[in-house]
This record gives sequence, C-alpha cells and structure tokens, in this order.
Amino acid sequence: MEIKTEQELKAFLGKNIKIRREDRKWSQETLGEKIGVSRNTISDIESGKDFVGAKTLLNLALAFETEVYELFKPDNVCPDNAYEIPAKYSFEEKKTLDTLRNNYLK
Repeated sequence: MEIKTEQELKAFLGKNIKIRREDRKWSQETLGEKIGVSRNTISDIESGKDFVGAKTLLNLALAFETEVYELFKPDNVCPDNAYEIPAKYSFEEKKTLDTLRNNYLK
C-alpha cells in the first residue's frame, strides 16, 4: 500500500507523532501544552482525523527537537529493517513503510 490520499498521509503523520510522543513518555495533554493545542487536537492528529497547519507542524518539530521534514520520514517511524518494528504496526503498515522508504527516500 502506498500513500495515495490525504487521509493516508494524515494517518501516517499521526502515527509518527504518536510514536515520538510515546517515546518521550508524554501524555497527549503534555504534548498539547508544549505546542499550544488541546489534548483533543492531539488525539485527532494522532488518529488521522485532523491534519496540522504550518504553525502546528513547526511547534511539533520544536517540541520534538527536530526539523519539520523529519516528521514525514518513514525512517523516523521504524528502523532500516521494517520487519523488526514493534507490534504496534500491522504487516500491511510495515509493507507501506518499506515502500515509502524504497521509493521516496533514496
């Protein structure tokens, strides 16, 4: 599966943000406070229900101490061997991440 729709992009970005937040052991409320949005907004972003504007993307990057483009890179979601990623990912999601890495990040 490749990312072909806006909804798939929202879901991918949301999952990446959720992983970064959980890696830091932050609650949705904590991340929301850091970037100036509500816990409900973080929930909507992570679940793919909502997309983020430029200001929120910049604030997310600052909170995670990274560049904005890094939030969209599959390599930040999983290691080089996508089949060793945690059980949070389905087999189909792993295949999608491999496809993205192989086709777009050469």
